[in-house]
Amino acid sequence: MPAKKRKKATKAEKPAAHSISIHKNLSDSLASFLEKEKLTGSETEEALASLVGLLSSYSEEGQRLFPEVFVFDDVSNILQTLPNSEHVVIGSGPKTSVTLGLALKRCAPLAQWGWSIYVLRAASEFEYGLLRCGLTALSLTAPDLLIEQGDKSLPALLIRHISQHTIEISGACQNSIRIHFGALEQPGQDPLLVTRNFCTSLVEDVPAHLQEQVFNFYWGVFRSVLRGGHGCLAAALKSNKKTLPTQFKDGVAINPALDIAAKVESLLKRNDCESDIRLRATAALIRGMLSTDGITVFRPDGTVRAYNVFVKNPQGPGGAPTLGGARRRAFEALCSWVGSDLDSAYFLSQDGHAEYRGSTR
Repeated sequence: MPAKKRKKATKAEKPAAHSISIHKNLSDSLASFLEKEKLTGSETEEALASLVGLLSSYSEEGQRLFPEVFVFDDVSNILQTLPNSEHVVIGSGPKTSVTLGLALKRCAPLAQWGWSIYVLRAASEFEYGLLRCGLTALSLTAPDLLIEQGDKSLPALLIRHISQHTIEISGACQNSIRIHFGALEQPGQDPLLVTRNFCTSLVEDVPAHLQEQVFNFYWGVFRSVLRGGHGCLAAALKSNKKTLPTQFKDGVAINPALDIAAKVESLLKRNDCESDIRLRATAALIRGMLSTDGITVFRPDGTVRAYNVFVKNPQGPGGAPTLGGARRRAFEALCSWVGSDLDSAYFLSQDGHAEYRGSTR
């Protein structure tokens, strides 16, 4: 009797993969956001969602770029709002994501040194180009004037990195959306607020008539560092500390210290090209210090005292060992000295997570 053929076991069907679309989720959020910001339109919604995706890791020639992009409906009134402004038209095209992709390709390498990309929503197309405003390093920026101090009757959007892995879309009506592209999202940690608190600690002893301008100087420096994605450590000495504490001897002391308040006052008094260039060059120098390994040390009078500082055998509060990388361990050591040798401490990781220890105002 012939043997029965064994029936082949049927392979269980693999369940379909569950897809998660950042693009779709962002498009859904943009619909209500654009309505609140008085810039409605399905073309704008779709194009902005694609633009955010492109900006998340945009690079040219292997170099990451972090351009600011404005979107508005009225270029002439926008330019009137911006003192000493100018703009350069680069191109135009249909109201599609393809046009904004081309705008980014053509404009992003140029959107530096105070220039931002703009997108004008004309009747039947997107016009794009570059704009800038201000005369000196102390001038208010386009984001300050159009968004932070924005006029609701003149709708405008700003799309920009606030850290290397986080893009914020904000509007003149004071609404905002943040899109996180990093591996980890740090709930409850607003890198902008944390950074503002540290910048405030750097100007506590600056003369009152210069305090706002010196704060704005440092705010611009640290915003650039936030976008750069290198991470940094910084600290401000207590007001009564005139010299570096012994634990900061392993570093590069700056003698005489970089006196930012003096440079700001020189620019305000002289209002000349030389003073402006000196202040801009100093900003670039401090950004370089913050991008090196180690700690950059300031004082509350706005001066820079040292950089590339390393602390040996860093321990947390109470002498307890700390976990994490070298930068995290060093920050915990700095935190243990806040109140004695230090007025404040600041930590920024490569993924954009920021922490501050010190007083808040």
